Amino acid sequence: MSSSSSDYGTLVEEVRPSFLRARDPSVDRCSRPRPERQVRLFHEITEEGQAELNSDADISSSYEDLSTPLCEASSELCTDSNAALVYLRLRPVPHISSSYTISEAGNVLIAGPSNDTTSTSNNKNKMEQHYSFSSVFDSTVKQDEVYRICIAPRIESTDNFTVLTYGTSGSGKTFTLLGTPSNPGIVPRAVENVFRMNASNIYPQPAMKLEKANPCILADDALAREESIRQTLLDCCAGLNADYELLEKTIETEHDFKTMEQEEVSVFIWISFVEIYNELVFDLLAPPPTQTKTSQQMTAQQRKGLKIVINDGKVFIPGLTTVYVKSSAETLKLLQWGLQRVSYASTSINANSSRSHCIFFIDVIKYYSSGVVVDTSCKFCDLAGSERLNKTRNIGFRLTEAKGINTSLMTLGRCLDAANNNKKMKTKGQVIPVRESKLTMLLQAALLGKEKLTMIVNVTPTDTFYEENMNVLRFSAIAKNITFKQPAKAVNKSRYSFVVEKAKSYAEEVIFLRSEVERLNSELHYRLIEQERNLRKELVESFQKKLAEKERDHEQSLKQERELQQRLHDLKIASLKRHYENQLEDLREQYEEEETEKKRRTLE
Repeated sequence: MSSSSSDYGTLVEEVRPSFLRARDPSVDRCSRPRPERQVRLFHEITEEGQAELNSDADISSSYEDLSTPLCEASSELCTDSNAALVYLRLRPVPHISSSYTISEAGNVLIAGPSNDTTSTSNNKNKMEQHYSFSSVFDSTVKQDEVYRICIAPRIESTDNFTVLTYGTSGSGKTFTLLGTPSNPGIVPRAVENVFRMNASNIYPQPAMKLEKANPCILADDALAREESIRQTLLDCCAGLNADYELLEKTIETEHDFKTMEQEEVSVFIWISFVEIYNELVFDLLAPPPTQTKTSQQMTAQQRKGLKIVINDGKVFIPGLTTVYVKSSAETLKLLQWGLQRVSYASTSINANSSRSHCIFFIDVIKYYSSGVVVDTSCKFCDLAGSERLNKTRNIGFRLTEAKGINTSLMTLGRCLDAANNNKKMKTKGQVIPVRESKLTMLLQAALLGKEKLTMIVNVTPTDTFYEENMNVLRFSAIAKNITFKQPAKAVNKSRYSFVVEKAKSYAEEVIFLRSEVERLNSELHYRLIEQERNLRKELVESFQKKLAEKERDHEQSLKQERELQQRLHDLKIASLKRHYENQLEDLREQYEEEETEKKRRTLE
């Protein structure tokens, strides 16, 4: 019996199963091949919700560990700098629904539908749900506090980061991002903060730029071209500076941005602005076409879609207009000018609803005297609101836009879900589908953990949008649980590293020579002005001296001429006097002769 069993085991080991010779069902059943299990989107959120409903004690104990007060929310940057930070902001409404309550700790939203709430979806929306965030901002939190907690630590750390504003249509995403002149959002405050930090080191000319996502030094003709584009766009913004003084005054009142002490460094700040409309990328800062073109040609050129290129893990848009800016005033003027080209439309929910995703880029390049170049990218993305047809009642072209918006947001959710699954498996498992949408392609650095990710979720706390808010909260909960691996720093171990060193020294020498040329040109200019002033003075003095000498010579010549004429006059008078005296003498003699002759005749 034992021998037969051993022979059977040997036979099983020797005969390998195949599709033609299947394994016996009774032998090693647990090792049979199985299809890969399909994972539902938001499955992790479902598990958390079920665990929360099982035990109230578990809920309180878990939230005691996760909760942090609002004033200490920014400390998460120090505790786990690789985690995605997700903040929730509630839009001010006349009457907040009882379905939304904030925990005492201030970072957990408890959502449970009220009795009169109508829910047509599954029973999960009818149960109480708990969602934790980095912080929860109610309607009393102001714009400056949102910026101070969410964005200021990212700016001060000088790391690459991406900011997303997400929520339903009309929930206040654009207001959080842009605000108004009297109540600016996070983008104007971030622009002012960046320029205030680098105020003493901003280079006067666009000498260095990102070309294909790599910093490079511009030649003289390219530099002149960038200056021309910059001046052309600023001329287009001539009438958009009326509200900047109010905006600047508001920011200075609410913030005290400090200037960084940086020695021997040149700072170059570039901006660009794009929108993704119906899966097409459009340049919002493209220079206006010439007036000689027809209106159809102008429209076609303005709405020309751009391609997104991924090269060696870096994303860039060929042909995108990037503008060199020297001050926050120029940046905000260009931003306001670009916003006039964004696609807006009216829906049943929002009278001025954004129909596209907008991304505003701020690239800061720092060139140190040692030859080291550090570039920092800040992306501010205003996601279009997720929409439901039964609420917006879109038809026709508006319906096509809504489909494009929801599709791109669904792809973004899939990317976040894949990143979350990879974190749980702690290995490189599920592929993050960043190439399936133009939005995720541009945001792939943040989705792949190469940049810091910050998401500000906006919710309208009313019963009308309860189901939409639940989808938004589940979406944000996935992002909240993502922790990216620390990206490895690239170390150049190539044996051709001396070429890089020579290139750095050449770049340093080029910038130094350009600055030296500018200094010499300015010095020569001032020297020429001084020489011109001295020459003018010498010429005036010489002219006055010559004029005085001429006057003296002229007076002397006049005196001599006068004396000469006086002598000539005297000679003429004397000559005439002698002449008349001789005539008078002749006449007298003639008279005497006649008198004598007369007497003689009388005597005779």
